[in-house]
Amino acid sequence: MIKEVFQDLMSTTFGAWTPQDGCADDEITAAEDRLGISLPDALRDYYAAAGRHPELTGTGGHEHTFRLSALRDLSLEDGHLVFCVENHRPAQWSVRPDDVGWPDPRVHGRAAPGKKWYSEARRLSAFLINVAGRQAVGALPCQATCRLRDDQLQAVEPLLDYVGSRELHRGGHWLSFVDRSSRIVAHYSYNTSTMRIGAVSPSALESLRERSGLPLRPV
Repeated sequence: MIKEVFQDLMSTTFGAWTPQDGCADDEITAAEDRLGISLPDALRDYYAAAGRHPELTGTGGHEHTFRLSALRDLSLEDGHLVFCVENHRPAQWSVRPDDVGWPDPRVHGRAAPGKKWYSEARRLSAFLINVAGRQAVGALPCQATCRLRDDQLQAVEPLLDYVGSRELHRGGHWLSFVDRSSRIVAHYSYNTSTMRIGAVSPSALESLRERSGLPLRPV
């Protein structure tokens, strides 16, 4: 479903993808047996591609926003399969057990354990792809940011490819972009009107600034 999307993003960010970055099929099946449910296809793809990678899971040395649960830590809480939490805050994201049999169910979130779950507009695939995009930006050595209204995204779209496809981002609050040749990853938030960009080299950021005219500010 989206395994290749994660692999492509990781190759751009870290130079290569290896099977050791992901979890083996028998590990995923063991987690399903423990929980008594089948994981959605989108979540299986995430674990198969990136379930062991410290930067994508948010357990590496960088200050990542999100932490994706290790297979051994997946749990059912208040009738929901919790797969992601926000680092330094108690927010959680989940899939309802009634929906886990669907390949790409809707994501639910809540502000803290014990609070009410709410349904988000985005699908699981879009959530995972954009979390991975944000984590990838944070893992890159050269970073910049700028304020950008959503109507100004036209300056970016001809220069950067969507991670996956534009369709995969439909209904979400975020967009993730990639430039494979320059090894650039970008993440845009509609909520804050902010784009954050990561690159392997300063010259790649400077080239993007010149081509796009964006007021990039080093981070």
